[in-house]
Amino acid sequence: MKIFLLLAFAYIFFVSCKKDPDPPVSDSKNDLTIKTGILNQSFVGNGPQWGGYDALQTWTGSPTLTEADWNTLYQRVRFMRPPLVRIMVDQGWNYLVNGKYDPSKSDAVLIKILDFCEVEGITVMFGEWGHQGGTSINTTWLENSAKFLEYLLNTKNYTCIKYFNMVNEPNGDWSSINGNYSLWKSLIEQFHAKLVTKGIASKVKIIGPDIAIWDANLTSWVINTNFDLGDKIGAYDIHTYPSETEVRDGSYKNMVKAYKNAAPPAKEMLMGELGFKYASNSTLGQQNAQRIAGDPYASSDCNMFVYDAFYGIDMADAVIQNMLAGYSGSILWDLDDAMYNIDGGGSTKLKRWGFWNSLGSEKFGNAADENIRPWFYTMSLLCRYFPQGTKIFDVALPDKKGLRAIAGEKNGKYTIAIVNSNFASYEINLKMENGITLSGADLYKYVSGVGAAFTGKKDSNGFAMPEETNLTIDFSTGKSKQISVPGQSFLLFTNME
Repeated sequence: MKIFLLLAFAYIFFVSCKKDPDPPVSDSKNDLTIKTGILNQSFVGNGPQWGGYDALQTWTGSPTLTEADWNTLYQRVRFMRPPLVRIMVDQGWNYLVNGKYDPSKSDAVLIKILDFCEVEGITVMFGEWGHQGGTSINTTWLENSAKFLEYLLNTKNYTCIKYFNMVNEPNGDWSSINGNYSLWKSLIEQFHAKLVTKGIASKVKIIGPDIAIWDANLTSWVINTNFDLGDKIGAYDIHTYPSETEVRDGSYKNMVKAYKNAAPPAKEMLMGELGFKYASNSTLGQQNAQRIAGDPYASSDCNMFVYDAFYGIDMADAVIQNMLAGYSGSILWDLDDAMYNIDGGGSTKLKRWGFWNSLGSEKFGNAADENIRPWFYTMSLLCRYFPQGTKIFDVALPDKKGLRAIAGEKNGKYTIAIVNSNFASYEINLKMENGITLSGADLYKYVSGVGAAFTGKKDSNGFAMPEETNLTIDFSTGKSKQISVPGQSFLLFTNME
C-alpha cells in the first residue's frame, strides 16, 4: 500500500512538472484599447492643399505643367487617394483677363485638377484667397466670384466641389479682411444671397470662419459665426500651425478641441490648414532659419523640415490628435513646392512645404527635388486608409508620452493607426472592445532616422508598402495583440483595399 501511494504521488508530481505554465498576465497599464464609442459618424477625410501654380507662365513660359509632370502628379495623388483637397483661387489668376470676366483663364491648371478630382471622387473645399474692396466689398468682384462658382457647378458640372471657403484666415492682419469680423460677416451674407439668387445654394456649403489660431482664445469667431449666420454656414473650419512641443506633449488636442466644442455639433468641423511652425528662439526654429538662408529658392515662409523623416511623425501625431478631437478631416499644407511663391508674382522664392517640387529640374536646378519626401509615407496612409464615410472610434490610451492612436471602420473593414512621437520605445497591448477578429490585415511601419533616413518599405515609385501582409488579429474577449512601438515611429494596420 505504501509503495502504491509513493508511486501515485510521484506520478502527480511528474505531471504537474510537465504542465505548461499559465500564460503571462498582460499589464493593463500598457493597454491601448479601441473603444466602441464613435467620435465621428461620417468622416470627410484627410488630404492636401492643391492648386496654385500661378507663376508657371513667368517661370517656364508655359501656363501649365508638362504632360510628364502632370502624369507624375496624378500617379502620386492617385496612390495617396485623398478623400478631400482644398483649392483656393483669385480673380487675377483664374477668371479676370484685362479687367473682364473670362473663366477660360483657369483651363490650363485649375480645370485639369478639378477634372481629376471629379473622376477620382475627391471632395473639394474650394474658395477665394481674399475679397476685393478693402474696408468695403467690391460688388463687381462679388458677382464675378459667384458667377465663377456657378460656372464650375452648372456649366462644368463639377459635383466634387462641396464646400466654399470665402477669404483665407480673415482674423489675420495679413488677410484682405484684416481681422474685421463685421466685414467678413457682411461678405458671407452677401455671397450667400448671390448663391440663392443663382439657384446653387443647395449645391455647396459655405465653410468658415477659416481663422488661423495658436491658442484657445479665438473661439468667439466660431461662436459668433454660428449665432450671426446660422444655416448660411454649412460647415466649420480653422487653421493651425503648432510647434513640435505642444503636439508631442498632447496639449495640441485640447487646444483644437476647444474650437470643435464651440461649433454646432451637427455640423462638420475641419482643419482647413495644418502644418508646423517653430518659435524663432527654439532649436528647430533656428535650424529652419539657417536652412532657409542657405537655399536660394526658399522664402521666409517655409518649413525646411519637410525633407526630414521626423516631420512625418510629427504630422501624423497632429492629424491623429485632430481626429481624436472630433474633427471630420484635415487639410495638409501642402502638396507641391511649385504651387506657391512668396509674392504671387514672378519671384522664385518658394513656399517650401510640399511633398516634392514638380519643377525641380525645369526651373530650380535640382532634379532630386522632384523626388517624394519622407513625410509622404505617413500622410499618404492617413489619407488612403481613412476614406470618406469612415466611422472614427474613440481610443483609450496608456499613459505614455507621445503615444497616440486612432481607428476607423467602413463597410466592415478597419484601419488602426498608432504614432509614437517620443524617442522611447513602448510595448503595448492592442485591444478592441467590439471583440472582432481582424483578418487579411496589412501592417505598414515607418521609423524615423537621422535626416531624411527612415525605415519603411517602399516600391519603385517611392510609395509605401506593407511590412507584413494577410495578418489575422483576434480581439475576442480578453485577447490583445502585443506590439512593439519604437521611438519616433508610425504603425498602421488595415484590411481596407
